[in-house]
Amino acid sequence: MPHSEVRALFSNHFDQTPDLVVTAPARVNLIGEHTDYNGGFVFPAAIDRGMYVAAKLVSGPTHLYSRQAREGAPFDAPTVLPGTLRGWERYPAGVAWALSQRGHSVPNVEAVVDSDIPMGSGVSSSAAIELAFGVLYNAASHLGLPLEMLARLGQIAENQFVGVNCGIMDQMASAMGKAGKAMFLDTRSLDIQYAPIPEGVAIVLCDTKKPRALSDSAYNERRSQCEEASRILGVPMLRDADMAILEAAKDRMSEVVYRRARHVISENDRCIHFKEALEQSDLPRAGALMRGSHESLRDDYEVSCMELDVMADAAAAAPGCIGARMTGAGFGGACVALVHEEAVAAFEKATLAAYAVSAGRDGEAMACRIVDGAHVIQTLL
Repeated sequence: MPHSEVRALFSNHFDQTPDLVVTAPARVNLIGEHTDYNGGFVFPAAIDRGMYVAAKLVSGPTHLYSRQAREGAPFDAPTVLPGTLRGWERYPAGVAWALSQRGHSVPNVEAVVDSDIPMGSGVSSSAAIELAFGVLYNAASHLGLPLEMLARLGQIAENQFVGVNCGIMDQMASAMGKAGKAMFLDTRSLDIQYAPIPEGVAIVLCDTKKPRALSDSAYNERRSQCEEASRILGVPMLRDADMAILEAAKDRMSEVVYRRARHVISENDRCIHFKEALEQSDLPRAGALMRGSHESLRDDYEVSCMELDVMADAAAAAPGCIGARMTGAGFGGACVALVHEEAVAAFEKATLAAYAVSAGRDGEAMACRIVDGAHVIQTLL
């Protein structure tokens, strides 16, 4: 999306020139799903679909407008509290609240938001808007906070203000992305090892066009099941368990809790092995690990759905596919595939044709570039 579009949108809506223009990218997770809130490993990349915000400082209150979601309810950024807002404006307001809670000055703004992120596809538009406003407030108030801290504040906003008990992966990917490289992220220490995608390999997002429908209650239920497994195993988090420990305790937990833990423990192992496979350019091994991840999410964690299964199978059978799996929280959204670059067009055509026949609906495929994380595009302050 050209940056001029969000500036023009601001000028048309507020009839003035913005002080700041910022952006934050969506992310796709190559492997390591539902491990981040268990202290584990993930492998995301920031992609060239993003959230763009143009803003001007005002004396108050904050007024927001989105091309996609229209008007947000007004709020006072320095004093806004959880539970006072209901719409999409909760995400920017939550970041303002998280900053204020830590003693930082937060200005009121007039702002417009524009996005080319496919909504409901599981590539985390929520983290993108949190990081975009984190960068905006950071620049507007000259706070000098590092991007890692803005990611933590975005997670706090989503956990405590919006009410979704998410892990840190999405915010870290949007904040800390590096062009051309995926991120092997330890979600406990927040250490990042950047890993280039092998030459000649493209990342293709395969959107089922079924909006992601993992409710807050289902997400929080799975998190609670993981916490129950950790208590039974006697470890701080499932990150600290292995398959031998799990098998030894199998008869002390329900079948469902056992399978939830088995997914998390095995997914952490797959993430580590996937990093090794990329470093060694062992593409068949990387593809097999992606397939194993999808099957575990489908069978043990039970967050897939018919459309995701059909899309993953269609992608795996298409020309040039190295590996494919569902990505994101689940119950709709998208799959991610690694594809040989010279076969992308044939891959997309075959995948979407097979998906339409089996799922009874049209999907969308989009090759993605890996880009830098959240940043200021323009400032007049």
